[in-house]
Amino acid sequence: MDKRTLTRKVLPGILFLFALGVELATFPPWDTLSYDGALYIDIARNLAVSPTNFTYQGVYVMYRPPLYPYTLSLFYHFVHEPLSQLRVARLVSVVFFALTAVLVYLLTLELFERFVKGILASAFFIFNALAFTMGTRELVHSEFTFFYTLAIYLLYTGRKRGSPTRIYLAFVSAGLAILTRYTGLSIIAVFVAYLWLTEYWNWVKKREYWIGFALLLLTVSPWLYLGHLHYGGVLKPFEIASRTVTADRPVSVSTFLKWLVDDIGAVLPALALLGFVRQKQDEKGWLLISWALIGFAMIMTVTHKETRFITFLAPVMGILAVEGVSLIVDGIEKALELAGRPIKPWKKAITIGLALLLLIPVGGSAFHLKERWNTTGKCESHTLRYASERYSARTLLVSPTLYTIAGFYYPRARVDAITSRINVEDRLKHGYYDMVITKTESEEHLVEESGGYRQVGEFCGRFKIFIKEGFGAN
Repeated sequence: MDKRTLTRKVLPGILFLFALGVELATFPPWDTLSYDGALYIDIARNLAVSPTNFTYQGVYVMYRPPLYPYTLSLFYHFVHEPLSQLRVARLVSVVFFALTAVLVYLLTLELFERFVKGILASAFFIFNALAFTMGTRELVHSEFTFFYTLAIYLLYTGRKRGSPTRIYLAFVSAGLAILTRYTGLSIIAVFVAYLWLTEYWNWVKKREYWIGFALLLLTVSPWLYLGHLHYGGVLKPFEIASRTVTADRPVSVSTFLKWLVDDIGAVLPALALLGFVRQKQDEKGWLLISWALIGFAMIMTVTHKETRFITFLAPVMGILAVEGVSLIVDGIEKALELAGRPIKPWKKAITIGLALLLLIPVGGSAFHLKERWNTTGKCESHTLRYASERYSARTLLVSPTLYTIAGFYYPRARVDAITSRINVEDRLKHGYYDMVITKTESEEHLVEESGGYRQVGEFCGRFKIFIKEGFGAN
């Protein structure tokens, strides 16, 4: 087998299967479901019925990016059982995670022309706690990370090989990244910064980039049109998404960084920072600097921050981590040379050994974070599954934290959240709801005041299930 076949075909296949196998071996249980994940599945079900029905409970939710729900809807044409749909959503994330692991390897190979570096960079990506955890969740991050990384890979290789086609595809992939998560808008700034740093204003004179931006606009245009149709403006989905995030609990940069270290550990960020310092002012260096710096800065400008928001930077963190390891080995080499003990013949072995050693704490953080996420929505899932298996309710009133999860377990039911007290009181008195699930004492008191409901279950000492008098079990 020649080296090119090994590095370009065999190793990518092995890395794909390894990433796929690791995620399948650590697949989350059925009783962990996030609020956002349930919403994406709820939307995808409606899209499987009608491709323009981007709604939940009859309300357009276009402040949520469309590509992930549309991807799920392709499978939901023939997968209808809720827990099976949950597994499909997670398998989609697993596949995109494995594909991204291959992309990290290929991009590193293009940058440094060393397949060992590519394997190590891919390993640091695979065991990045955020990528590893999001790679099996019913959320957008895995698919988003793939298209974001693919856009970077295609732009770099398109320029390196003088291929306009790859550059065009890079902009199409950038458009798909934007449609997967609105944070993807940062890729426009990454592209422009990288092109300016490498070519100054000369890139503006080249038609392939103007065609690329036109293709990006064309890629997102169907969504812009639907925004105009249902939200009253082509940019309304982005505006409302920004307003929704801004209205959420603000998180300071210092708090975010503390959370980040708690989630992924200190080793990986430290290695990435060292790798960042090692970059030179050349084509490769400017690419990695633009990607890491602008992507991170964009997240820091958001009022509400969660560590999972920077999952899309896991690939560049993996590449920079390997560069960080190389910087450490370079330092060791220089120190030993001064002491008259050169390590040149052993340099590659020392680099691999050190990288594998540092992967141990990195991997430990990954497994720890995944276990923490496996408790997400546990009580909510047990409550709703118990209710759905015993009572065929058509109208439900639930605590706001259960709003999307209730829709997940009751696909054909009308679900309301306990938000407007006057409206809820009136409907409770008239017996409008077949079932009510409360979380707080005030919500429970509201149900008891109506006098028409009896309690039939309680979970985790918080969630209480009430059914309408005269409404029986299945």
